[in-house]
Amino acid sequence: MTNENFNTALNNVKEAWKYPELFQNVSRTERWLSGATGTYLLFKGITSLFSHPVIGLTGAAIGAGLLYRGITGYCPMRDLSQQQDENIEPDEIIVSEIHKVNDLG
Repeated sequence: MTNENFNTALNNVKEAWKYPELFQNVSRTERWLSGATGTYLLFKGITSLFSHPVIGLTGAAIGAGLLYRGITGYCPMRDLSQQQDENIEPDEIIVSEIHKVNDLG
């Protein structure tokens, strides 16, 4: 992760902390469970990184995602599924009458 990506993620967390009503789509109970589980998986992933690198890296990545979800209260996957459930369609123009004008000139 580059320094710019880290700063962007940190700014997103700060904004979500300041204005929770704009970003939250996860309930309080889910936030607590995600935070606790994410912390545990991140810790276990980091501690087992040298003995089992693939499992440790996977656990750390999943733990970091759950910890982010728990801290911010925002889940991008849930947001995406809610947008697909609402069937958001683009604006359409419905033509109900057609007028034909004869050009006499």
